[in-house]
Amino acid sequence: MSSSIAPNVGNHDDPHRKHAQAAVHAFQLLLRGIKNIGIYRHAESRFPEYLEPAHVAFTALLEDEPVLPLKVGPYALEYKDHVVYQDDDKENLTYKFYKDGLRYLIFRRGLPLEELLRFTLLAISDFKEAELFHEDMITRLWKEDLVHVEHVVVEGFGFGDLSEEQVQVEVDKIIVYLRAQLAAQGDNPDITRFARLSVDDLELELNELEQVRGGIIAGRTANKDDKTVVQEDLYHEIKSRLFAKMVLILFQILELEAEPKDGEFLLDAVTQVLDTLLVSEDIKGAVALLHRFEQIVRRPLPPERAEMVTSLADTFKRRMVESHRLDAVSSYLALNNSLDAAAVTAYLDACGSDELIPLVAILSSMERMDARQVLVQVLARKGRNHVDIFERRLNHNSSNVVKDMLSIIELIDPPRKLQMYAKCLDHPNIMIRLEGLKMLAKTKNDVALKYIERSMRDSDIQMRLGAYRALAMRSPQRAAPVFVKAMKADDYLSKDQREKTTLATALGETRSQIALDYFASLFSPKLTLFNRGKVNEYKMMAIVGLAQIKSVAAFKVLAREVQNRNNTKEIMQAAHKAALRLKGELISGAAGAERADG
Repeated sequence: MSSSIAPNVGNHDDPHRKHAQAAVHAFQLLLRGIKNIGIYRHAESRFPEYLEPAHVAFTALLEDEPVLPLKVGPYALEYKDHVVYQDDDKENLTYKFYKDGLRYLIFRRGLPLEELLRFTLLAISDFKEAELFHEDMITRLWKEDLVHVEHVVVEGFGFGDLSEEQVQVEVDKIIVYLRAQLAAQGDNPDITRFARLSVDDLELELNELEQVRGGIIAGRTANKDDKTVVQEDLYHEIKSRLFAKMVLILFQILELEAEPKDGEFLLDAVTQVLDTLLVSEDIKGAVALLHRFEQIVRRPLPPERAEMVTSLADTFKRRMVESHRLDAVSSYLALNNSLDAAAVTAYLDACGSDELIPLVAILSSMERMDARQVLVQVLARKGRNHVDIFERRLNHNSSNVVKDMLSIIELIDPPRKLQMYAKCLDHPNIMIRLEGLKMLAKTKNDVALKYIERSMRDSDIQMRLGAYRALAMRSPQRAAPVFVKAMKADDYLSKDQREKTTLATALGETRSQIALDYFASLFSPKLTLFNRGKVNEYKMMAIVGLAQIKSVAAFKVLAREVQNRNNTKEIMQAAHKAALRLKGELISGAAGAERADG
């Protein structure tokens, strides 16, 4: 974006000069922030910091003047006939908006930094022609759902030489006609017909308007290429611009013109818009509809209309979460290549307790990982008072389903969550038992330790190995004597090699004096003809455990056994190798600690 041209803010006698100067200053700071965003485009977390000075300036201006109305030109913004921003490059803040019909921007008091950032990022976005063909800038601005930045779109038609009062009369007639179309009777009323008004339609209704006459039309016959261009333009208009304008008209009628008798027809029309958005997988647009309802509800309206709008908003919210619409959201979650997690979360926030089971069903059939994470977050927030729904599904045969239920329970953090995790330890599926053990290992409550110790006696070796590691991690003091007892047991040497090694490793990971003393004692027995194999095997396990203690004392024991002639050559070599590795780790750790202190 090029540098802006210095705006002209008028003479000293102008009453609006002070506010115009403040607006110029605010936009200059905004441009400076935009420049920093362009330079550090990768540092998205710092974007608010770059716009903070501009936001402070806008806040100060709006404190003094609650509304900042700006007339939008292709290359400039005007405040009360004062140019406060100007840039003759098409890649400026206004050109894309102006080209699509936007004529006024209105900044209101209370503008948050987050909204200023969203508006700015939209204004400076470099959309490709194909992207703008699908959605014009007005549609994109509407979907941003900005509360403190409003816009006015002016259509490209007029009423000749009529005065402003006469124009208002004719606009009122159009509104009446639109309402009549909206309330059309019949078996299949076309609720959205007003979105496709033709010149003939208007001529039939606006009988008092003078027809176009006296015009001189000249030119050549349209060729095939001309027709193609016109057809593409029409498609563009119907596909994006007209749809967005239709929605704006609906809500303007709802806020400014609607009467109770119009409520049902307006609701049906907005519902059809919702279904259209869902079919096109535009979840963000669907959420914008709900937010628009909520904005109108918060505005000061006549009591009768306020009651009607509130009722319509509640009914629309219930329609959003009907089963077939939730199925549409589920399809979007499963199939869309560029998942908008924030939009889906906002949409599913419309769900209540009645929708928890359908949402769990959607989660159970969902294979996509990032979509499941979105559903888990929503269910944890919405199901805080219905934990039993998730607990019942801990008996499910699918490990993915149980894993998701455990994640939801962890986020909710109910008082009985340990007992819920422990249920998984009895599941026939080993993967589910491991998930339950993993959750118990992460829990800080000491009651979890008894369940972990119970898992050390599980029939599956994977559970036992996991339990050894979990107990060593959770409570080294409690684990050390338990592991020593297990290694002294008569059946220790008959266990699977993986289990013997894991027990010795877990005992070493407790880094306790009990572990050090026990491993050192294993080198004391003398070799005889009858105990050679048993003693050597214990010594090998001692070497494995000492390497995990990672202390100078453990290194000294290993170094001593390298010189011990009572050991076999195999034991001395293993001790030497472990001692060298431990020495390197100790030196590396000391160097790292020294650098940290320095």
